[in-house]
Amino acid sequence: MASKTTWSRSRWLRFAATTITAALTLTLVAGLLPNAVAADAATRASDFTSRIAASTTTSTKLPVATEQPLSTSFTARARTETVIQPVVTTRSATRTVSTGSATAAAPAASGDELAQAQSILAGYIAQYPILAGTSVSIGDANGYQAVAYYKSGRIVISPTHTASLSRIIGHEIWHIIDYRDNGIIDWGENVPPK
Repeated sequence: MASKTTWSRSRWLRFAATTITAALTLTLVAGLLPNAVAADAATRASDFTSRIAASTTTSTKLPVATEQPLSTSFTARARTETVIQPVVTTRSATRTVSTGSATAAAPAASGDELAQAQSILAGYIAQYPILAGTSVSIGDANGYQAVAYYKSGRIVISPTHTASLSRIIGHEIWHIIDYRDNGIIDWGENVPPK
């Protein structure tokens, strides 16, 4: 075991000596190199001529193009009307409601839930202009009743939500306001702020 330790130690010493020698050599070369470059620059004649200075003394004008009337330079195209069809969403007639120990099928709420949610959101936008551009939709809320994507200003409500739309939207808008206020979420779930 002692021979292996001696071998490792001598190998380490050789490595250290080689590294120090290389560092000293590079330092000496770097110290001499700037002097050699400066001496070479002092002995050479300068062959550089500036084209910028030459171009400022002689002025070259661009040829003036003959102007054409704007109406003749573009070809006219006939305008056509683009019809945009409204998006129609369908929802199932029943939704599952948990009643504790048993699950029962309850009829869907009367009226269009999405239109009601958009109406509630429009009222909040009128009250808080910082919410401009915020949208609401009904879809996958990742297991929650609703999710606020605060950076893009989207609120997604789960189709199986149990809380009222006004309560859900009244909560989620504050996450968007929190982010738009200073660029970070610092109010947490304590919304609206007191």
